Amino acid sequence: MTQERFAELTGLTEGQVRGMIEKGHLPSLKVGKPRLVNIALLSKDAMEQENW
Repeated sequence: MTQERFAELTGLTEGQVRGMIEKGHLPSLKVGKPRLVNIALLSKDAMEQENW
């Protein structure tokens, strides 16, 4: 998911999302030029933490 779309859906600013990615708090992957938020890994990690 694009950083912009993730920001829209979460209520964060694009700058906050970029900062979270840079600090390693949000998983991301580079696809071509843009860096995307890795929603699949984020969901997997959340489910493992909650013992789903």
